[in-house]
This record gives sequence, structure tokens and C-alpha cells, in this order.
Amino acid sequence: MQVLVRLDKSTASKLEKVARALGVSKAEVMRRALKRYLAEEANMTVKMKGIVKSRLSLEELERIYQVERD
Repeated sequence: MQVLVRLDKSTASKLEKVARALGVSKAEVMRRALKRYLAEEANMTVKMKGIVKSRLSLEELERIYQVERD
């Protein structure tokens, strides 16, 4: 599948430099970056679903996120 992506000059320049440094195509750098991003997003989604589905109390959420009360 092909996807068209428009990049600003700064991002395009950085992409070019990374691709050259790694000795791979710009498309390969973008594939790797997208795979990593999607894996991290999926992981975060699973974590968030665990919190929401368990219907934690406010006290439990505060403990998890170490919220301090005045």
C-alpha cells in the first residue's frame, strides 16, 4: 500500500539525514518510525483500557498516579 505524506522542510531534512546515516531509504525510516509509534500507541491504549474497565475508585487512581492532596 502506498501512502502520500507531506513534510515540512525541517522534517524532510531530518528524514534525509537519518536515512543517509542508516544507509536505508527514506521510506524505510518512515516504516520503522510508524511501526514503533503504532506499537507504543497500542500499548498505551491497552494500559488505559485496563484503568477504565476496572472502574477504579478516585482514591485508587490517585494512588496509581501519585496525586497529592493539600
